Amino acid sequence: MSQSNVFMQPIASLQQIQSKIRISPSVAAVSGIYILFYLITELLHAHKSHALEFTPADVFTGSVWQLITAGFTENYFICVLLNVAVLAVSNRFLEPVWGTLEYVKFILVVNAATYSLNLVIYFVGYVALREESFLYAPFCGGHGLSAGILVGLKQLIPDHVMLRAVPAVRVRHLPLCSFIAALFLMLMRVSGLRYLTVTIGGLASAWIYLRYFQIRDTGRGDFSDALSLASFFPESAQPHVLKYSSAVSSVVDGIIQKRQAAKTVDINTFSTNVNISTDPVSERRRQLALQALNERLQKSDDVDWPSSDSEPEATKTSDNIV
Repeated sequence: MSQSNVFMQPIASLQQIQSKIRISPSVAAVSGIYILFYLITELLHAHKSHALEFTPADVFTGSVWQLITAGFTENYFICVLLNVAVLAVSNRFLEPVWGTLEYVKFILVVNAATYSLNLVIYFVGYVALREESFLYAPFCGGHGLSAGILVGLKQLIPDHVMLRAVPAVRVRHLPLCSFIAALFLMLMRVSGLRYLTVTIGGLASAWIYLRYFQIRDTGRGDFSDALSLASFFPESAQPHVLKYSSAVSSVVDGIIQKRQAAKTVDINTFSTNVNISTDPVSERRRQLALQALNERLQKSDDVDWPSSDSEPEATKTSDNIV
């Protein structure tokens, strides 16, 4: 393939995507970064360089920018298209509720945290196994960020059905599905261990950020059951996970919630001026619950409900009997 075709193919594909999907400026910007880094990576590979990819040894020697650039770098253009598709679909749900600034912040934080966790994983692996490839083999990919975005969707619309053909699979199941898919690809030798660890890093970093650090109208973090650690596991395994994780989670959640309460309520002044705000995430869940309730009520129109006009007649009848 000529060098001109390498540049023109991704640009033409991006124009086709933009013509079919209405992409917000934030998604367009991140998509442009994916395209740009893909083109730069093609040029760097021609010179046998992996400057944008994640190499643990390079990070330890000063190439800290790889913690950020690796998540926006792909070796195959089909992966770029998949990442852009995940961003475009998730943006319809996340950015209107979170806001543009928080949406972009989430992408940057999860992207950097994913490879920071992998830095720790492969350093520990090298110390334990003395496997040099753990430090010197470069890798990259945005699948960690895509997995983290699934956690964000789980927080906002956990009961939403993505595919009507498979109504049993809801958004709350997607993070687990992404982990199972990564594990399956590794076992089938389609991908390696690094694909799995990046996916795990994306899931873990997104959960930690949303659970404990995301700034919301009601405080910092989301301590609802929809984002508990046990909710990521199959329903049959959730009681067992909850049994072992509840003790640690209750301590950590309690410490953070007490700190938030100390900042928002002055116990010494006993002020009655309380600022009550509506959390957009909780409001979105409430709207979805009301929408589901309305749909169920519409389906039950065939039920013969007693009218209010019949109440006086029933009362008169009871009076006559007395």
